[in-house]
Amino acid sequence: MCPLQSKAQQSPITTSATTTIKDPIVEALDSLVKLNNVLRFNNLNPKPSNTADRSVPVYSEDVYRARISRMVSPIPLVYNEEVRKYIELYAYKMRGHTSRVLGLSELYFPLFEEALDKEGLPMELKYLAIVESALNPVAVSRAGATGLWQFMYNTGKMYNLSINSYIDERRDPIKSTYAACKYFKDMYAIYGDWLLVIASYNCGPGNVNKAIRRAGGKTNFWDIAQYLPSETRGYVPAFIAVTYVMNHSSEHNIFAVQPAFNYFEVDTLAIEKQVSLKKISDAIGLPYDVITYLNPVYKSGTIPQYGGPGILRLPTSYVPAFIAAEPLLFPTVDPAAIAEKGQEAGTDTGSLPALNNDKDVVVEYKTEIRQVKKVYTVKSGDSLHAIATRLNCTVKDLKSWNKLSSNTIHKGRQLKYFTNVKIKVPVKKKPLTT
Repeated sequence: MCPLQSKAQQSPITTSATTTIKDPIVEALDSLVKLNNVLRFNNLNPKPSNTADRSVPVYSEDVYRARISRMVSPIPLVYNEEVRKYIELYAYKMRGHTSRVLGLSELYFPLFEEALDKEGLPMELKYLAIVESALNPVAVSRAGATGLWQFMYNTGKMYNLSINSYIDERRDPIKSTYAACKYFKDMYAIYGDWLLVIASYNCGPGNVNKAIRRAGGKTNFWDIAQYLPSETRGYVPAFIAVTYVMNHSSEHNIFAVQPAFNYFEVDTLAIEKQVSLKKISDAIGLPYDVITYLNPVYKSGTIPQYGGPGILRLPTSYVPAFIAAEPLLFPTVDPAAIAEKGQEAGTDTGSLPALNNDKDVVVEYKTEIRQVKKVYTVKSGDSLHAIATRLNCTVKDLKSWNKLSSNTIHKGRQLKYFTNVKIKVPVKKKPLTT
């Protein structure tokens, strides 16, 4: 649910054999199945996970209560009957969907954590995006709430998210995350209570203020819950349940359906000229549904040219191919001059079709050495010296590239480094004769 407006329509789910409630959270989970590009991305290159034990363990309420009580957070996490209903939803009834969400968290959570840490906010707020969108960046609710954080149009505008014919920054993972952080900070300045902040994200501060007045001035969520919209009464328990399940997924034998790429395997490039994602897809051999999934901000599949460079997100492994395709994607000099330069430099054999020209042309390519960024994950027992030797660089290089002030590194740390690779650069020759 988006901030400042509650949904008029909700979808039914069954939480027990005899109890049926209406809840939009299931629609967010179901969107992972309904949208082909999400499925395509999630299964493009599945990585193995520990799924040997497929049993579904069942725990008592005492176990849930004890586990939640041990979770340390500035957000007060409690266990009750409403929380149990949503544990059942995520850990039992829709556990397959939760496996997908668990995998997608590897793409989005590092971004969320960086933003939350920078803004001085509780890390657990990252789980709110699961309740909102099931980590589907193109999720759209029946009320029109859009993106990972489900902003309504007016709220997005209020928090400086651009929305026009070409782009919708509610779908931009980075900008929408910082907009959500700004909202959290604004609401915490009003309420000084994180559960009320979360409630206001669902139904807006107006409804929260009204509930506080009806509760005689009480400011505890559980004291005012009966005066809140019905959806919000379930929204906060759902957040607590998601926080529990994501931290205890292994105990429930829920394992991640790994996405093709995680956060550290995707890079960003600045694009100075207008270009369609389809042309880029054809040029570098990355499936179109994957490139649109990684770049959901572009509504019409085109990176527009206005007010500064556009941002293109690509798997790091496809960056060399993009660099190689740039002369054809963005031709800037006379074709004859390019051909002459190519002849002087010497070309390999082979030809490619033109990608961005008015006339078909025959092209050849030459081999060049280009520097590309890659990522190394620190393993147990690694040292900077050993890593530098392995990557054919110096310790000084690693410290400079990663802004390290000491030689201390920890297992799991992602270190960026640069290496030279051979790529084939197209050289335009002449139009085809007709």
